[in-house]
Amino acid sequence: MKKHIEQFFLYRHRFIIGYIVLSVAFFFLLTLLPGVAPAGLSEAEMSSTVQASNLDASFIKHGNVINLPYFALQKGSLAVFGLNLFAIKLPSIIIAVATAIFIILLLNRWFKSDVAIVGSILTILSTAFLFLATSGTPAIMYIFWLALILWLGSKIVGNENINPLLVIFFFISIALSLYTPYLAYVALAIAIAGLLHPHLRFALKQLKVYQLILCVLIFILSVTPLVISCILNPSTLQSLIFANNLDFNGFIANITNAFAPFFSFSLAYSSVYLAPLFGLATVALVIIGILASAGKMFMSRNTIVSLLVIFAIFVSGLSPDVAISIIIPIAILSAAGIESIIEKWYTLFPENPYAHLLGIVPMAAVMMFIIGSGLSHFIFGYHYIPRVVNNFDNDLTIVKENVPKETTIVIEDDHNNREFFSLLAKYDGYTITSTPKQAKTAEFASFKALPGDKYDLKQIITSPKTRNSDRLYIYSLVTEKGEE
Repeated sequence: MKKHIEQFFLYRHRFIIGYIVLSVAFFFLLTLLPGVAPAGLSEAEMSSTVQASNLDASFIKHGNVINLPYFALQKGSLAVFGLNLFAIKLPSIIIAVATAIFIILLLNRWFKSDVAIVGSILTILSTAFLFLATSGTPAIMYIFWLALILWLGSKIVGNENINPLLVIFFFISIALSLYTPYLAYVALAIAIAGLLHPHLRFALKQLKVYQLILCVLIFILSVTPLVISCILNPSTLQSLIFANNLDFNGFIANITNAFAPFFSFSLAYSSVYLAPLFGLATVALVIIGILASAGKMFMSRNTIVSLLVIFAIFVSGLSPDVAISIIIPIAILSAAGIESIIEKWYTLFPENPYAHLLGIVPMAAVMMFIIGSGLSHFIFGYHYIPRVVNNFDNDLTIVKENVPKETTIVIEDDHNNREFFSLLAKYDGYTITSTPKQAKTAEFASFKALPGDKYDLKQIITSPKTRNSDRLYIYSLVTEKGEE
């Protein structure tokens, strides 16, 4: 009977078809979602854009090396596409695609293909991952570096014929990850493991002397800008590994605030993250995965998951932004939960391939429920949950759609995001001033209503996303009363 089932085209090529469907769905969502949800920019995205735009040749001297790989990519995107939602979010989309590939490869190293594909789909199409993929901030770098380093490590450890290129890429990945705050702790853990773990020592001993020297030289060259910048600017080193003015109470509060939106099923938090970020079904799979792994704690996979959870909890006490790195252990644990469910089902019908095939039906139904509910939660949550929506600003889109280029835009000095909107002059040719007196065109736009009768109000641009819906005012100078 089993041979009869294996003759079906869909069965023989089920994994290839599954990954093709996943790729198409993921690319479609990455194309559609940046303009749909969240339909705006957070303050973190604006700050990231400003930092990327200010990146110049003297970045080492000025200490602008934190998240350098991401900001360099974002600066290039802005230079090519100008200041718009797509250009700001494009680096995260590119890195998310690479991250998705490494997550798929990693899960295929540690699980059977049927488990790996289900786990990959649940992770890559999850609310948490889609948010990172469409958020123009370096937060995506945490799971990118972790997924890449873990996959390269899994290819190196236990492999009797190591490809030297994998080791070189592993050293480069470790070096470049140091530019991301707090990932130095991961590098330190790897270095300690390399000294203590016999498998890692054996892997290094397989390299020829010149190959090992080459790896060390590449690592040194990769971290040289970082080291020099930290020497010239000691505050840079502090930002990479410590938190400023943090006491024990603040440390605990950071952990609480960091994870509160992730698993809250009854309360919405004022955060860029939806609550819950992980659905109840996903949490159930994670719990099953924990229980299934409890008796196998000495497996390298489970040891790594434990260390990643400890890292995410501890470092989120220093910076709540790092809590999002919990995605990687959750991906592994949910895959372990799926593996446990499939194994239990197969043990009920060990010799019946039709029963094995029939078991796919409820699993597929659960997957569709998780994915469907997650996507609807993601799209509608970023439109209709006020405490979340208020953290995003679509003023940039309003300006681009309603104000012609070469127009003067008045941005007061006390505007919260003046530095960001001033970039409109650099990338799109707008004239930016702080007062209407400096307007160089008869018609100008302002983010604030102007008092008096010196200016003629032509139009008010509103937004349905905010309680104070008046977002932009279009004025013209009243020539008969003169200009100030």
